[in-house]
Amino acid sequence: MSSADYLLSDSASELERLRLQARVWEPETEAWLDSLGPMEGWHCLDLGCGAMGILGSLARRAGASGRIVGVDIDAMQLRAARAFIAENNLPKVEILEADAYASPLPANSFDLAHVRFLFAPVGRDAQLMDELWRLTKPGGIIAIQEPDSAAWRCYPPSDAWDRLKAAILEAFRRGGGDFDAGRRTHKMLRERGAEDLRVRAAVVALAPGHPYLRLPIQFATSLRNRILDAGLMTKSELDEAIVECEQVAGDPQTTGLTFVVTQVWGRKPV
Repeated sequence: MSSADYLLSDSASELERLRLQARVWEPETEAWLDSLGPMEGWHCLDLGCGAMGILGSLARRAGASGRIVGVDIDAMQLRAARAFIAENNLPKVEILEADAYASPLPANSFDLAHVRFLFAPVGRDAQLMDELWRLTKPGGIIAIQEPDSAAWRCYPPSDAWDRLKAAILEAFRRGGGDFDAGRRTHKMLRERGAEDLRVRAAVVALAPGHPYLRLPIQFATSLRNRILDAGLMTKSELDEAIVECEQVAGDPQTTGLTFVVTQVWGRKPV
């Protein structure tokens, strides 16, 4: 897999979105990881870690005797991830440039193999699940976080918001992905034979002025060429919707909900 295969662009706007994404979801990630119990000394993998992923959360739990590996293939994301590691003094975290679907990492080498928001933009479910399964030790945990668009909306409702959301979801589908991938991850792990399978769902409420209210704008910017090339919106329609959504996001009366993040995890049989 090359960075060109990734549905979203490798632009500065996409880097900004990924950094914001990591911060918004960090509290829910912390709560989720707490439910896994002690992780001291674990070897953990964040596959497709992007600019930050959950590297910090994993490093804090694994401690000085643990080891964390983040894998990504995009040069901009790799630079951002390495800068994050240096800025936060995380010496036990290694960043590896590799294909998330066919990494050079040895099989059966991680106590926890995690992926977030990679099934959704890329698809190729079987290949990604094969790699997660291969890299996890027998008895280790495979952990998946993927989105479900059902709750994603703003209040009061906005036609421009709804138009952008519809175009974004269709752009994912046209590119081979599925923004609602979180609806099927439990089934994927169950059919693969994972044991002690569990599921958790998270939604974040967005108060007026919250930067994540601009998420449709950020997605539309990253997906702009795909939206236009597919004829999902004309240039003027897209630009108009973005301007209207900027006004909605900046309105002190606007609140919102994020999409649902479905957190699924289970153990690879011994």
